[in-house]
Amino acid sequence: MQCPYCISEINDAALACPHCAHDIYLYKPLLEKIAGLEAQLEAHPDVVPLRERVAELEAQLLAIPPERRQDNRSKLGLVLRLWLPPLLLLLLAHVMMTIVYDVNTLYLRIASILIPLPFGFALMRGGAAHFGRWFAAAFGLAVIAVLGMSGIISIVDHTPILPHGMQEWREFIEYAGSIGFSFATGMLLGETIYNRTHGGGLAMRIAKAATQGKDSAEKVQAIAKKLNDIGGTLTAVATTAISIYTGLKGFFGN
Repeated sequence: MQCPYCISEINDAALACPHCAHDIYLYKPLLEKIAGLEAQLEAHPDVVPLRERVAELEAQLLAIPPERRQDNRSKLGLVLRLWLPPLLLLLLAHVMMTIVYDVNTLYLRIASILIPLPFGFALMRGGAAHFGRWFAAAFGLAVIAVLGMSGIISIVDHTPILPHGMQEWREFIEYAGSIGFSFATGMLLGETIYNRTHGGGLAMRIAKAATQGKDSAEKVQAIAKKLNDIGGTLTAVATTAISIYTGLKGFFGN
């Protein structure tokens, strides 16, 4: 057996460790009990299938390419750096403007449009994010933010969290839409800058199809750059207009 103090191998009948000179007679009954339980566990019929399953899962984990494991860590980092902060900032702005200072809600709507935009830009500027998935995540962020704001108001004023009636639901959707489209606008601007720098994206595919491979690579690149600039600008302007309209529609009506 092993000495519980110095982990040296000693005779099972020893009452003291010859290496470290510690008495072990008090530990021997416990060690024997543990050994007996281990033997019972090894003899249990379910142990072998469980060990085989664990070995199978370990093999599957080791089979995952290192780049994919790194990619999963990168995605988690993007969530922590570029999705969670705007959510927290939106909730903080809501608390400060509606509860602490009780200012006109117009300022909260403007802040809710401005806060997500730079985070969406930073997300796509590096070219590491999948646009479609993060576009959906942008509106997930918006819905959670508006629900969080409703939850805060519910705690303070003892009102229901979810809207009641078509009017409240329409305001809820419009407010969430303004936040989501703001984040999406930043994403579009970031992707436009990235594609302009790296010469990729839909614009490059359109340029190659239009020239049918007859022009030089430099000319195709120039056409793609123009298409990317025009398309990105028009789309960003459209999403910005939608974000502002949905966020401030109620104030325009007043």
